[in-house]
Amino acid sequence: MNNPFPDNLAFQKFLGLKSFFRKYTNNESFKRTKEICKVARVIQSSGDVIAFDLLGSVNFGISDKKSDVDMVLYLECDHDDEADYKNCPKPRFYEHLIINTLLHEIFGKTFDIEVVDFINLKKLNKAIKQIDYDDDIIARFVFYRTICRGVNKKILRPYEQAIIKNSSLFHKIEDKLTDILVEITRSSRHAVSFEKYMARLNDQDIKIPPSMIEKMRDYLNV
Repeated sequence: MNNPFPDNLAFQKFLGLKSFFRKYTNNESFKRTKEICKVARVIQSSGDVIAFDLLGSVNFGISDKKSDVDMVLYLECDHDDEADYKNCPKPRFYEHLIINTLLHEIFGKTFDIEVVDFINLKKLNKAIKQIDYDDDIIARFVFYRTICRGVNKKILRPYEQAIIKNSSLFHKIEDKLTDILVEITRSSRHAVSFEKYMARLNDQDIKIPPSMIEKMRDYLNV
């Protein structure tokens, strides 16, 4: 999803820095993205609907072999309520069995995966049709689709297109999502991640322009 908040300074900063790092996407990030794409295709070939949004170092293109992969999982439950481990068995099934098993069987290896959120597409569709702007699932979907790297994005495009038609939605959720992004930005974990990203560029003998370093400091509020 293209940035629906083009005049929002917080999103401008985040997406600008992500774009900078993405120019130097390394082989490990390419490999992990391709592997997860293949996992999605294998799962989908069984008849299930599935897509991912990748966060963290894979999203920025600066992974290494020790990096974890944080992801959002999109799926269809057998109902149109919020999904949890009790009312929808698929999240735990994919999170703890399918994903790691397929990575091992297909590629002969595994890496640590953490599913930070999962979105029931049936509930998302219901909220969109009801124009329920107060439903948290719409805000979460817009947030992830704006800042993350998508896998099997064609599954998600119809939902994006339906949401984009409702322009008043973005005015309603902008402040909330800005607060979330700023909170993430100011976390110590996020600052450590950026230090790692810069160090990995330095290890590749890529010189970061002083102007970009200043933008990172401004972004991290340091």
